[in-house]
Amino acid sequence: MARRERSLLYVAAVCACACVVSARPDHNNPHPVQKLETKISRNNSIISSPGSDIFEQILLNTLFTGGKYVLAGTNNSEDGSGVSRRVKQLYVHPRFAVGPYWLNAKRYNIKQVAARFDYLLAELEEPLELNGVTIAAAELNELQDLPAGINVGYAGYGAEHHGETMRHEMHGMDLSLLAEEECARLEEYDSQDMICIRGRAPRYDSACNGDSGSGIVDENGVLIGIASWVENDALECRNGATVYCSKVATARPWIRKITGI
Repeated sequence: MARRERSLLYVAAVCACACVVSARPDHNNPHPVQKLETKISRNNSIISSPGSDIFEQILLNTLFTGGKYVLAGTNNSEDGSGVSRRVKQLYVHPRFAVGPYWLNAKRYNIKQVAARFDYLLAELEEPLELNGVTIAAAELNELQDLPAGINVGYAGYGAEHHGETMRHEMHGMDLSLLAEEECARLEEYDSQDMICIRGRAPRYDSACNGDSGSGIVDENGVLIGIASWVENDALECRNGATVYCSKVATARPWIRKITGI
């Protein structure tokens, strides 16, 4: 595809194969939430290519999104704030695959359901206006190998307890990137297209129903992953559970092929 003057928007949106966050944000320390809200709205982290005044916008999501609209520029999904845009077209990664989510988890002893190459591009009918505050751009990570231990975070609307519906108010979560050896404790993990993260003390944040699809950003505001599935997510949501994410760097060649960016 020939490159055109446009901006690539990377948006991690709601994934139906998500788990629940049981920890609330630390209201005495609102800064992590405020920092993430400049990058993320309605579970969306946005990236644009520089030097373009025309935004034919493309968003990156996890596959289970399937929505017709994107809500941005707000931290509350039900109070009428923010702006919405209709999705024009969806692009599924050709190597996407998901585990047996339709089976009874207890009967078949399924603890978690993993997804491979969990990426979805969504093109909008009308552009979002990037204002650098409530709707802002973030850099895409290009590196396949990142140092374990770096601090990362995400903002989402996931449910408070397993099986519940999503919350209306955005929450911010603080985690750290784990080494491949730790990620590999679960046999569903594959380093080709996944990274994993775990909550930091004292809250030990995780993720839950509705948090999958949230963009994982480092302390420099770089998008490194997209929340996809969680340790033991077929049965519970709990603090300290490891969150497995689709690796942004792995998706870059595919994104360039689709968007020319």
